[in-house]
Amino acid sequence: MKKRLFMGLLAFFTLTVLCFTTFSSSAEAKAQIRYRVDHVYLNTPGEATIEGHFTNDGDTTGYVKWFDIDLTLTADNGQQMWADSGIRHYVEMAVPAHDVVGYTFYIQNPYIPEYHHNFRWRYNTNTHWEGRAG
Repeated sequence: MKKRLFMGLLAFFTLTVLCFTTFSSSAEAKAQIRYRVDHVYLNTPGEATIEGHFTNDGDTTGYVKWFDIDLTLTADNGQQMWADSGIRHYVEMAVPAHDVVGYTFYIQNPYIPEYHHNFRWRYNTNTHWEGRAG
């Protein structure tokens, strides 16, 4: 009887250790970073100023390496003024866990209009980060 209890406890302990080591690696802390656009300015022909921020919803600091942005600008009358996709922007920036870091950059393209009226923008981003600098 004692031997059977001992073998059962040993099996339970072994299974517990196996589950702990298997599932703990899948629950590792990671960074979860994405770039969001707050405002777009068109003050100079051929250039757009993009104001935005990186948000890290993860548990560790992440290091942004680059991000791609698809951007469409539409006038108030519904006419598309300019659009481009896959615009890659290289960055070397740390974003701490559960933090927001502002980031402004410029897009240069000869077809970006100078425009001083109201317009809307639509965007999609793909942010690439790593767990360490360098």
